[in-house]
Amino acid sequence: MNDNNVYAFNDEEKSIRINRSDLPTPWINYLSNGRLHAFVSQAGGGMAWWKSPITYRMTHYRYQNVPMDGPGFYTYVREKDGTTWSPTFRPCETPLDDWYAEHHAGWSKFVGTKNGVTATLKLFCAMDTDALCYDLEIKNDSGEEKELDLFAYADLAQLEWTTDLFYGYYIQSQVTTFYDEDMDAVIYRYQHTPQPFVEDVPLIWMAADRKMDSWSGDREKFLGPYRWEQNPIGVEKGHCGNDTIECGHPCTAGQVSVTVKPGETERVVFTLGVAPGGLIKHKETMANIKQDLETFRSLEKIDGQFQALENWWSNHLSKFDCEIPNKDIQRQINIWSPIQTVHNGRYSRSTSWHAPGYRGFGYRDTATDMVGVAYRDPKWATDMCLYLLSQQFEDGHALHTCYPEDGPAMSRGASKHADDHLWMPMVVYAILSETGDYSLLEKDVPWLSEEDNWTTYGSATVWEHLMRGVDFTENNLGEKGFPLTFDGDWNDIILRFSRAGKGESIFCGQQYVIILRQMIEIGKAAGKPQKDLDRLQDCLSRMVKNLEDHAWDGEYWRRGYTDEGDIVGTKEAEYGKIFINPQSWSVWAGVGTEEQNNSGMDNAIKYTATDFGLRLVHPGFKTYPHDPDPFTGYNPGCAENGAVFCQANGWVIIALSKLGRAEDAWKIFGDMIPHTALNNIGLERYEAEPYAYVSNIIGPENKRHGWANVTQVTGTAAWMDLVGTQYLLGVRPGLRGLEIDPCIPADWKSYSVTREYRGRTYIISVANPDGVVKGVKSVTVNGVEIEGNIIDPATVSGGEVVVEVVMGE
Repeated sequence: MNDNNVYAFNDEEKSIRINRSDLPTPWINYLSNGRLHAFVSQAGGGMAWWKSPITYRMTHYRYQNVPMDGPGFYTYVREKDGTTWSPTFRPCETPLDDWYAEHHAGWSKFVGTKNGVTATLKLFCAMDTDALCYDLEIKNDSGEEKELDLFAYADLAQLEWTTDLFYGYYIQSQVTTFYDEDMDAVIYRYQHTPQPFVEDVPLIWMAADRKMDSWSGDREKFLGPYRWEQNPIGVEKGHCGNDTIECGHPCTAGQVSVTVKPGETERVVFTLGVAPGGLIKHKETMANIKQDLETFRSLEKIDGQFQALENWWSNHLSKFDCEIPNKDIQRQINIWSPIQTVHNGRYSRSTSWHAPGYRGFGYRDTATDMVGVAYRDPKWATDMCLYLLSQQFEDGHALHTCYPEDGPAMSRGASKHADDHLWMPMVVYAILSETGDYSLLEKDVPWLSEEDNWTTYGSATVWEHLMRGVDFTENNLGEKGFPLTFDGDWNDIILRFSRAGKGESIFCGQQYVIILRQMIEIGKAAGKPQKDLDRLQDCLSRMVKNLEDHAWDGEYWRRGYTDEGDIVGTKEAEYGKIFINPQSWSVWAGVGTEEQNNSGMDNAIKYTATDFGLRLVHPGFKTYPHDPDPFTGYNPGCAENGAVFCQANGWVIIALSKLGRAEDAWKIFGDMIPHTALNNIGLERYEAEPYAYVSNIIGPENKRHGWANVTQVTGTAAWMDLVGTQYLLGVRPGLRGLEIDPCIPADWKSYSVTREYRGRTYIISVANPDGVVKGVKSVTVNGVEIEGNIIDPATVSGGEVVVEVVMGE
C-alpha cells in the first residue's frame, strides 16, 4: 500500500489528505468547541451532539448497519439538468471528476469537482456560538454560467439516545419542527417531559447566511417514501417542500439557489445550531437564536469563528515541538498524538463511528487522559481532576463510570475496582509537576453518595482524598498481601479470577508502589504532616517487600492470584503464562533487581512480540466451548486475550527506556506509529486511520491477525504522547523542575525540543557526539552549566530559556 495513492500528510498544515472515499472503515475527525461536538468521516458520515451523546444527541448515526457510515453532514449540488452530486461523495455517490477530503485539527474539508464546478465544503464548530458550520464554496471553472441549487441536510435525533432507541415510536408524538419566518430558520423542539434536565433542553435550528429558497423539517416528506439520503425527493424536485411536523421524524434541510458565472466563486454557509432552554424559556431561547444568527449572517464573523478555532488548536499544539531524524515519528509526536489526546479527554472511550456514546466517562480512562493533557493544558486537567475526586466514595474507592451531563438515571450501580482511585495521585503529580502550585492540594472536594451514586455531601481536601485512597487499598489487601482485585484492575476481565472477592492483583500492587512514591514526594514538597509521610513510607516498604518476596516467578513477574490462591501468570500454567504489564510496571515501580527486570522484559519480548508491538498475554486463553468456565468470552488473539493492547505497549516503552534499552524501546514505539503500522500490515487488513492510535490490534492466534480494533477512543494516545515526549526524548516535568533524561537511538547525533514550562519557553538542543543511548554529560542553561540534569525553574529568568544538553557517559 502506497500512502501517496490513498492518503498523504501535510505537516505544515497539520492535516491529512485522503484520496479515496470508500475506505475499509470510516476515517473520522472530531469537530468541537468544547460544548458542541461532532465527528465526521472522509465520506461525510457522522453525528453531532451537545454536551452529552446520551442526553443531547442532535443527529442520528446508524451503528452496525449497512450501508455503513451514515447519515452525516450532507450537502447536495443540483445542476439545472437535474444532475445531483455531493462534495463529500456520500450520500449521492455520483461519480466525480476529482475528489479528496482533508482532516485538520478540529475541522475537515471536502473538495469535489463535477462538470467544471468545484464544491469545497468546510465543516467546523464555531467557538463562541454552539453551531456547526457547513461552509460551502462553489467555483465555476467551466465556460458557461451555472444555475445551481445547494442543499444542506441533517437527520435529527430525539436527543435522549436510549429513549430514541427503545421508545422512539411513542416519543415521536412529542417532537415539533417549525419555520420562523422572521429568522428564516427551521427549528426543532423536543418535548419529552421526563427529560432529566428539562430546563436545559435545547432547540436545534438550521439556517443559511442568506434567505433560504426552501426548507424542510419533515424527514419523510424531504426524503420521500422508500428513499434515503442518496436521492431525496426534495433534492430531485429542486425544492425542499417547506414541510413541518407536530409528530413524526424531524430533520432540518435548507436550499439556496445560486448563479455562478464562468471563473467566479459563490459561497454559502448553512449552520446547524443548538440553544439551551427551549422548553422552560422558549421566548428567551428564540431571542438567543436570533442573536446567534447575527454571527452566521456575516461571512466576516463566520471567518472570525473559524480563526478562533484555529487559534485554540495552534496554542495547544505549540506547547511541545520536536525536530528529530525520523519524520514519521516526529509527526506523530508533534501533531497527531496530542490531537487524539484532546479527543479522548473530551469523549473518554465513549463516542466514535463504532462506539455509540453510552459508556460515559471511565474513571481510570479519564484520569489517564488527564495525565496526558496536563503538560499542555493544566487548567483542563485540574478541572477534571477535581470532578473525578468528587466521584470518590468516603471509604476511598471511586465510581468506575461517571456521567457528568446525564443525571442519576445513568448511574447503573457502583462496581468496585482495585485501581480506579490509584490513578488520581498520578493526575495530581502530573499537574503539580507542570504548575508547581501546591494550593491544589488544599481545595475542598465533596464525597459521592453511595445511596444514588450521583449526589454529593461533605468535603475534604484533595490531599485527604488521596490519603483516603491509600486507606481503601490498605483496608483491602488479600491473604497474599496484594490489593484485592474486586471487579478488575486496569484489566477489567481479570475479574474472572476474583469472582469470590479473594483474588489479588500483583499489577495493582506495583501501581500502588508508584503512587506511594509520588505521594511521598508530593507530601514532602508541600510540607504535609510527618504522620502522613510516615504512614505512606510504611505502606510503601511493606508492599515493595511483598512484591519482591512473592511476585517473582523465576524468570519474570507474576500477574496475581485467584480466589483459590493459585498463581495467575506463571510458567507452570497452560494458558496465560506471561502477562506484559507486571514486567513493565515492576521497572516503573522500582521493584526488584536490574537483572530481574531485564529478564522480565526479555521474556515479554520473547513470548509476546509481533511486528507491531507486544501482545498483552501469552498464550491466549481458550473460551467456549473448549472451556465451560473460561477466563473470557474473547477469542484468543482478541482484546485482553492476546491482542496487541496498544496502551500497555506504552508502559513497556517506559520500562525499556528506564532500563536504557533504546533499541527495543524505539522499535516498539516506531512500529506502533499508526502510519507505520498501517503500511507494514496493509490497508485492507489494518483498516483504521493512519493518524490515530487504536485500542488493540488482533494478535497472531486469531485469523484476523493485524486488524486494528476499537479506533480513536483509547488511552493509547495519552500514554504514547507521554512516552515520546517524556521518556524517549526525555524532557520530563517533575516537582523539582524540568528533567532532561533522553533514551535515543545510538545513531542519532542530535535533536531539538521546544517546550513551554511554567510560563517560559525552553529551547532545548541535545547533542550526542559519542553515540550513546542514555546518559547526560552536561546541561547548560542560558550559557551556564548546571549541576545534574534537572532545571529548577526558580533559577531561570526571561521568556525564553536556551538549554544545551550533551549526552555521554
